[in-house]
Amino acid sequence: MRLAIIVFLFSLFTVRSVLAVNCADLPSPVIITGSTAARPLLVEISRYLAAQQTPTTLVYRGQGSCAGVEAILNATPLFGAGAFSTWDSAGSEIKCDVPESAPVVADVGISDVFASTCFSLPGGLPSNVADFLGPVQAMTFVTRRGSPERSISAEAAYNIFGFGKDSGVSPWDDETLLFKRDPLSGTQQMIAAAIGVPASRWKGTTTTSSSDLQKKLLAATPAEKTLGILAADVAQDNRGLLNILAYQHTGQSCGYYPDRDETSNEKQNVRDGHYAIWGPLHLFTRIDTSGIPVKRAAADVVGYLAGTKATPPELDLIAVAAQRHVVPPCAMRVRRTQEMGPMSPFIPTGACGCYFEKIANGSTSCTPCKRSGDCPSTRPVCSYGYCEAN
Repeated sequence: MRLAIIVFLFSLFTVRSVLAVNCADLPSPVIITGSTAARPLLVEISRYLAAQQTPTTLVYRGQGSCAGVEAILNATPLFGAGAFSTWDSAGSEIKCDVPESAPVVADVGISDVFASTCFSLPGGLPSNVADFLGPVQAMTFVTRRGSPERSISAEAAYNIFGFGKDSGVSPWDDETLLFKRDPLSGTQQMIAAAIGVPASRWKGTTTTSSSDLQKKLLAATPAEKTLGILAADVAQDNRGLLNILAYQHTGQSCGYYPDRDETSNEKQNVRDGHYAIWGPLHLFTRIDTSGIPVKRAAADVVGYLAGTKATPPELDLIAVAAQRHVVPPCAMRVRRTQEMGPMSPFIPTGACGCYFEKIANGSTSCTPCKRSGDCPSTRPVCSYGYCEAN
């Protein structure tokens, strides 16, 4: 009898341990969906918010850039078993469910591209939706290690992905060795805008994700004929296996890497505008008549990512951005207001370029400081421990 009770209790515990957590039952959930580019930053924000006396839970589902836009524009219902993630104060991932019988609506939609890149919006965004701009990421062309190719031009990319085997561009004239994403991918959408080939009309082998593209590209031979597209963070995490190509945009006389060279990490050529294929992360959310996010907890998340809300010392998102190969707004020197649109000079208040470089590369030529009085007149502001222009 005692053995039977023990077996029953063990089986009951086992059943309970595998029962999924309902996302709606978590403390003050903020529902976020869309691009996967923000995931490392969301992990850190989630850890911080989960540790507060009154915790907030970030509930995230990675889908795709245009899915993030649609989730806010159309209040698209979201549901799925084990499809959502959150992170506790230790950074451990927890999966949770949203039953189809009780779907949720996203509070924040994240996209690598502008809303107008995904959908026709002749009148712009609805008045109750705002697009807050977050960290900047670059998109890249990549080949397998072993390829002698080191650069690609916008004209060559137009012919390669626009005409495939008929492009006349050697060595990239085998369509089976050209690896693309899908038309809703932010990576493909942004590069499509750069080279002038609509995202829905690319030639090549379709892949389902960045990891799938990388897997297929690395399995392809010969190496010199391979060509794919990846966000810079994914490409740089795999530099031992991939070559990132220098890119020569229309009107440029030579190609540029996203960074100073093919081994550094500081995104110098993105930050000053020499590398052309980049864009800010877009944080879409519904707002009230004062322009404030309807969900106040969502306002904090958006503010942290956009750099408009000061982060506490224990939440160093600049360091996370540097480690994950994206650029926080405070480290940029140029900006743009439309997909692959013209760039204009940008001097952020509370600049962090020097600190960003120090974390990204391990060193910086900037003058360290403790107060603005330590800085020269040419860079008079002490910001994040270094002398900056503003």
